Amino acid sequence: MTLRYATPLPLPVQVHNMRDTLARNLAAARAASGASQDQVASAAGVSRTTLNQLENAEGDPRLSTLVGLASALGVSPVFLMLGPEEIMAIANAHRSPEAKQVEDGLSDEQLDTLRRLLGSGVSKNRAKALSMALDAVGKGWAPGVIAGAAIGTAMLPGIGTAIGAGLASLMRTRDRDKDTQ
Repeated sequence: MTLRYATPLPLPVQVHNMRDTLARNLAAARAASGASQDQVASAAGVSRTTLNQLENAEGDPRLSTLVGLASALGVSPVFLMLGPEEIMAIANAHRSPEAKQVEDGLSDEQLDTLRRLLGSGVSKNRAKALSMALDAVGKGWAPGVIAGAAIGTAMLPGIGTAIGAGLASLMRTRDRDKDTQ
């Protein structure tokens, strides 16, 4: 596999920030459900000690632990990792220049072709669809924005492409703004 960009980009997300976000979101979801730590832990298949540690921003959970907790709380695992910046970026993603570029760059016929290729279940067709979408709309985008667009395209061509690109762009802008403060 060849990467489009040889230089890896530093990720500004710090593990301790994600632990704080997870702790806040777990505690909020559990409180909203009215369940005790024992009840949620039991439903998730983890110990109460593990849940307590995670709600106190300690530990480094496995993906299966996050999925189990999210299921016990009735939410998608992604909700457990969303911070205020991500929520704001999601809310504004449709207004980004990248979203506009997607809207202008993909015709209804191209979107139908992307959906057909992605729905085929064939790896080669999925790769072709992603390449086709990015060739149509991703000119001049930063690597993280291209990755966001590709993830969005794989899920929902068109609007997913736009939201993935817009979200990644807004998150990059936010991170750059934090670095200059």
